[in-house]
Amino acid sequence: MVIKTPENYHRLLLAFREFGMPIFDMTSEAFLQNPDFDVFTFGRPPVAIDIMTAVKGLEFAQAFQNAEWREIGGLKVCILALSDLLLAKKAAGRSKDKDDISHLQ
Repeated sequence: MVIKTPENYHRLLLAFREFGMPIFDMTSEAFLQNPDFDVFTFGRPPVAIDIMTAVKGLEFAQAFQNAEWREIGGLKVCILALSDLLLAKKAAGRSKDKDDISHLQ
């Protein structure tokens, strides 16, 4: 999850530029000012990245505090805590999320 700030938008642009990725519909206006945009998806599943600015059932500060840092392939990655992932999936309530919950518990 990324907090909607001009600084974070700039950081995302730099990261995308470094990897040669286009931003498509993640314009500064859509990212910073449009409440209808809370997920920006790049790529196609199963190889896709979701940039999320809001997650049902979670507040960023608490989720970040609960997150776990792991090293994966030599890269430090911040991973949502299982308890928070379950909260978010319960709040979303989609069939897919209910199925995920049954496999995660």
